[in-house]
Amino acid sequence: MKVAIFGSSGLLGSAVAGEVSKRGYECLRFSRRGSPTDWQNLHSEALPLENKEKVTRRMLDLWPDSIVNCAAVSSPVAVKADPAGAHITNVEGARNLAEIASHLGARYIHLSTDMVFDGTSYRYRSTDQPNPLNEYGRQKLEAEKLVLSAMEENVVVLRITLLNGNSPEGKRSPHEKILNALATGDPLTLFSDEFRQPCSSQNVASVILELLERSNLNGLFHWAGKEKISRYDLGIRILRRFGFNENAVVKRSLQENPGLSGPRPSHLSFELSPLQGKLKTEPTTIQEQLNELIVPHYLYQWYRENADDPSKYLPRF
Repeated sequence: MKVAIFGSSGLLGSAVAGEVSKRGYECLRFSRRGSPTDWQNLHSEALPLENKEKVTRRMLDLWPDSIVNCAAVSSPVAVKADPAGAHITNVEGARNLAEIASHLGARYIHLSTDMVFDGTSYRYRSTDQPNPLNEYGRQKLEAEKLVLSAMEENVVVLRITLLNGNSPEGKRSPHEKILNALATGDPLTLFSDEFRQPCSSQNVASVILELLERSNLNGLFHWAGKEKISRYDLGIRILRRFGFNENAVVKRSLQENPGLSGPRPSHLSFELSPLQGKLKTEPTTIQEQLNELIVPHYLYQWYRENADDPSKYLPRF
């Protein structure tokens, strides 16, 4: 199987690329800027989604069996700041890839988000009515509809939640942002009344590979970890994991949100049984996710000198 991955330099895309290669499939990696070498020494070709003509021509040249779209402007703050620019990637790019996949007869996996919901209910099912509160959620919901209307078969839209994991740049996942804030002296504030059901990028990558191999599974699905937790409590567990004092993070309420990203859902959790019962991959606990985390290499010396208890973390070289 020849798999084209868009957003391959990101937190999830890099994990998917690693899983594709590990299973012996041919991996075609694409990202906005590209890179000669990156995490796991795998090349990423520059192919921004906004260049529809170039993307189409490249896919016709390579003719992949499957396309996985992990590319997105995923920061609600960035989307609010430039909604038109984000729309090109989040919506138009997603639709274009679906149309290309349909033409090629390729399987298409599109990644979406729990932010399509408003957070007023618990354990959302894929059949529940979305109601996004901010522009990021609205764009991802629009993309879902366009993708599913562009392809009648061989397509999966997978909604996922907050991702833990290790990104190539070491700056994208929750623990990386926390460690960077500590290293730079930036204020570290997390909400105690914003609940999510985090999963790990590696676990989601395993799910995506199963979905690539299971052409009988099509449509809209949800995936997350086993447990719900507040953003604040997750931050506390990350600090403990790496041996930092819990006083390093400030607890706040969503009611105090300065509104940089627009309204935020207070409680997002998924019902997993429709998909979980069909896969070998199991959702992970928060502790299992924490065990996977590493200190980014460029922060390691700082960590050794500044952690309250650096013995909590043994690096994997």
